[in-house]
Amino acid sequence: MSTNPSGFMSDLAYGLRQIQRNPSLTVLCVVVLAIGTGAATAVFAVLYAVLLKPLSYREANRLVYVHNEFPSSQLGHTLASAPDYADLTAHREIFSETAAYYFNDFTMSSVSGLDYAQHVDVVNASASLFSMLGTPAHLGRAFLSEEDRFGAPKAVLLSDPFWRSRFGADSKIVGRTIQLDAVPYQIIGVMPADFNFPYPATQMWIPLALRPEAYTAGRGGKYLNMLGRLAPGVTFESANAMLATVSHHLAAQYPDEYPEATGWHFSMEPMLAERTKDVRKWVLLAFGAVLCVLLIACTNVSGLLLVRAAVRSRELAVRSALGASPGRLARQILTETALFVVMGCAAGVGLAIALVHLINAYGPIHHAQIEPWALSFALGLCIISTFLAGLLPAVLSSRASLEQALRAGASRAATGQTRWRGVLVAGQIAIAVGLLFTATALGRSFAKLLQVSPGFSPDRVWTANVQLPQKSYSTSASHASFFRNLVDRVASLPGIESASADISLPFSSGGFTADLYFPGRPELPVRPAARVDQVLPNYFETLKIPLLKGRTVTSQDVAGSPPVVVIDEEFAHIYFPGEDPIGRLVANNCCHSQPSAVVGVVGNVATRELGAPRRPQIYWPQLQMPNSAMFVVVRQSGQTDVTAAVREILHQQDPSVALFDVEAMPSRILDSVKLRRFVAWLLNNFALTGMILAALGLYGTLAYLVQLRRREIAIRMALGATPPDVARLVTRYSMSLVLAGLIPGALLCALAARMTQSFLFHVAPLDLWTMASTAAGLLVLVAIATWSPVARARSVDTVTTLHDE
Repeated sequence: MSTNPSGFMSDLAYGLRQIQRNPSLTVLCVVVLAIGTGAATAVFAVLYAVLLKPLSYREANRLVYVHNEFPSSQLGHTLASAPDYADLTAHREIFSETAAYYFNDFTMSSVSGLDYAQHVDVVNASASLFSMLGTPAHLGRAFLSEEDRFGAPKAVLLSDPFWRSRFGADSKIVGRTIQLDAVPYQIIGVMPADFNFPYPATQMWIPLALRPEAYTAGRGGKYLNMLGRLAPGVTFESANAMLATVSHHLAAQYPDEYPEATGWHFSMEPMLAERTKDVRKWVLLAFGAVLCVLLIACTNVSGLLLVRAAVRSRELAVRSALGASPGRLARQILTETALFVVMGCAAGVGLAIALVHLINAYGPIHHAQIEPWALSFALGLCIISTFLAGLLPAVLSSRASLEQALRAGASRAATGQTRWRGVLVAGQIAIAVGLLFTATALGRSFAKLLQVSPGFSPDRVWTANVQLPQKSYSTSASHASFFRNLVDRVASLPGIESASADISLPFSSGGFTADLYFPGRPELPVRPAARVDQVLPNYFETLKIPLLKGRTVTSQDVAGSPPVVVIDEEFAHIYFPGEDPIGRLVANNCCHSQPSAVVGVVGNVATRELGAPRRPQIYWPQLQMPNSAMFVVVRQSGQTDVTAAVREILHQQDPSVALFDVEAMPSRILDSVKLRRFVAWLLNNFALTGMILAALGLYGTLAYLVQLRRREIAIRMALGATPPDVARLVTRYSMSLVLAGLIPGALLCALAARMTQSFLFHVAPLDLWTMASTAAGLLVLVAIATWSPVARARSVDTVTTLHDE
């Protein structure tokens, strides 16, 4: 077989001429391949951006997050305390560098003095963070170690987007002073545009600057995100072993804070894995589904090329008779296939760019783009698709019987290829059935998830966050007074049924889990813990959380009155089983001498995710235990927008306080399931595309069969066969292909059910309704693909066909 460049150019030129002669086939192949490669490239771009793209930090593969693990407690997986950070920083045999940060909210005073105060997302970070990540400031500098000390002059770093939007990209911004929570901070630098650590919404960074005593006391306050860089020569496994030794020593030294007997230990997670843990399995599921669509597209094109090869069988036979070897013919067909694939992939890249734009705009992931690796992936798809689509037609055409092709023509020569085309169609049906089954199961799972009651009535509930500046509101009494006045004024607005406030709004980022203590009761093997909320009066009534026993928080539960607490049903079930919880005493583990009496039991409420296992929750009156940040909760009597009115009330009450995180409660609930919703939508679209392509393949095979057997059909009808008899002939062949695909399709469904079991909510892996829906979809596919070829077979004109033959 010739492999010289002139031979290849000859094949290329000949292939281009063949494409010009068959424009309809060319368009069809290019469209099918564009759909397959475009969708696959777009999903790969998302996968690369989320899971594979190296983090742009110095030696990012050696950076790890450190956590506390309480496997037997409600605390579960927690962050680190300041003493944890100090203790682990001292172990240089494990970590050569460490850093810590936590999320904060500040109010930036109006620059002009005319507009409203602005909320800003701030990260309190140790000075070591920026050197550890290896990212210098774009303007100015990062924090110095002396600035990361309690009482040091206040300094702030700005993010590039915030610098541009709020300060007009002023190049002389360094050295300027801004007011954060009524405290002056000097701007010392602006970070680069591509630096948004630890999450895209970050607008500023200020020094951690904890009090010195924080590093030795308060081991229960686990609020710090701790990062460590593994020491030179230390592997992840050896670091984990050394960390286990440190855990054992600390547990022996502080048994109350580190209950090793219940399984407590420090854990590590690579930075990339930690940041992608919530989306990893969903993105991989979507990628697997889109590869199925690509495989269907390639087998579809392979079937189309088999038809084309059958039509050209006499031409190929003549070329073989003139001396062309089977290898030479195979290369010619593969070259022509490559032309189809290249055009399809080029169109697919354009489609991928559009799809990525749509995913960024409407999906839960907003930073994907077509990068060089995505283009390399598209190139790889191009090469693989060429062989997937062209290998079988090339092999069959190059091995065709020369004598048969020259004597009998295309019709008889194509019989073997028709069988292979049937195999390809059966394969497409099998993959499409498996894909449809998976998409249907996920769709039903998502629908069932949305049917789960959150434990309250979210309709017509408006929410927003308010945080008081520490300098202006330094006492608990000022916190209680401010929010009580604010809520009373909001409740008096027209169109408002009721209003209240809390610190741990369902489906928000607020709240925390605390260790508890039950005075007068035997200590449990595992220290009790519960999610904590602090609420104003009328909170349960505003959200319509059902009261099951006792009473809720009232305006009489203020500082100086007997301390009380409300618990939820799960709390009562776990910690007071078979008892009446009313009157029982509960205290925070840090304050054994300040217990509160249980005065009420309310229904369970979903806190972060619909359908998640219930966790015990406890509610303290905010007027007895005030907080400086709260969510305002308003139930409206109609659909009026109260945002402007509440913002004006807040401005009148104190212009330095900002209103932020404004969102209706139904939107918060939908935001909590947006990843599930997006993947379910994506898979249903992939399944629909796969079914359409499989239907196209089945239709093409049946239409070609009718065309190939027109003479046979005419003879049958001449001998007495009726149009229904002919229709049954074509339908039987159609059903044979469907059944041939249904058997492996059922195996794929069983495999998909096993692999996606962890993704499903209240849907059995082999759910009857899911299987019935899949079967219905398959019947629709068969009906659509079979109807036209059957109608064409019924309408064969016996006289005309036999005369032409």
